[in-house]
Amino acid sequence: MVLFHNVIGHRSQKVRIVLAEKGIACDLEPIESSSIPTEIMEVNPSGSLPLLIDRDLSLYHSGLIVEYLDERFPHPPLLPVYPVARAQTRLILNRLEKDWAVNLDVLESHSATKSQKLKSKKILETNVLNSLSLFDDQPFFRSEEFTVLDSVIIPILFRLSFYGIKLPNSKAANSINQYMERMFNLESFIASKTEEEIEQLV
Repeated sequence: MVLFHNVIGHRSQKVRIVLAEKGIACDLEPIESSSIPTEIMEVNPSGSLPLLIDRDLSLYHSGLIVEYLDERFPHPPLLPVYPVARAQTRLILNRLEKDWAVNLDVLESHSATKSQKLKSKKILETNVLNSLSLFDDQPFFRSEEFTVLDSVIIPILFRLSFYGIKLPNSKAANSINQYMERMFNLESFIASKTEEEIEQLV
């Protein structure tokens, strides 16, 4: 199993966190997102990262990669067992994708214009601040255990300050600030960080 990944991208870190959380042995091959090799483009015409190769299988959407890893290596599970809870988790994932992830994609993009990045920064900041009430005092995001939601949220929160987005030091933000402190000390998160992320984002 090989993961071709961006050493600075939030979607690649999401997969690396899952690999670490589940203790999955996987070769990590860093690729510069601005110059995707031809052989990668042949497998993934969109040129997006990360890209997981597992024998004859090629997966190049981070969400699909995480679900595949969770099904192939079911312990510990990242999605709820029961259909209703699983559907509710996917609804939150969909909201995080539209409200948070795609805007961070723009900020990380080499091709986005300054105005596009400024617009996405404002949208991301607003959406994060509007989500403060979703965080509670549970150890993980609305859960006693690490879930797929944490794997999406942690890399995004880790990048906020780098892109000039500051969370308020207020009572309303206590839960998310405490969540970030716990997650940034999580073993799987620490293991997922690349040298580039440590140097540039911290």
